[in-house]
Amino acid sequence: MTVPDEVARLVTGFPGFDAEEQAFPFLTVDLRGFPHVALLSRSELDVSPRGDLVAVISSRNTNHHLKRAGRATLIAVEGTSGHYLKLQVVHVETTGDLVGYRFRVSEYKRDSVGISLTPIGFRTTAELSETEQWARSRALLDELSIIK
Repeated sequence: MTVPDEVARLVTGFPGFDAEEQAFPFLTVDLRGFPHVALLSRSELDVSPRGDLVAVISSRNTNHHLKRAGRATLIAVEGTSGHYLKLQVVHVETTGDLVGYRFRVSEYKRDSVGISLTPIGFRTTAELSETEQWARSRALLDELSIIK
């Protein structure tokens, strides 16, 4: 299964500066079975040409959970719908201190009760781009998108 078009539109493209962006909850499970949440942005997400989700993860805890279990869930919101993607790691790439993943979508659910939803959001800045190493993340996302 590939990333649905509705979600692909939300996660692809690189954020500019001084713009409102969605922060996407990315869930893994810790050793005690509790959900662990990391918030990712479009600077850390993309869709490969073959339809897999690619992500750069900087959280040590999230990386540990992915190494152990190889599974995660991504949540995206648009309009009146929540989109939930269950993901399975299919490839890992490490470049220095950055860890990138290619995920295959194992399940997808679109959920709506017809009410307007507001996603978690933030405003982009040049400083944030530097702090979070967006240029390096972009390069790793591009590398992960190449079919291996």
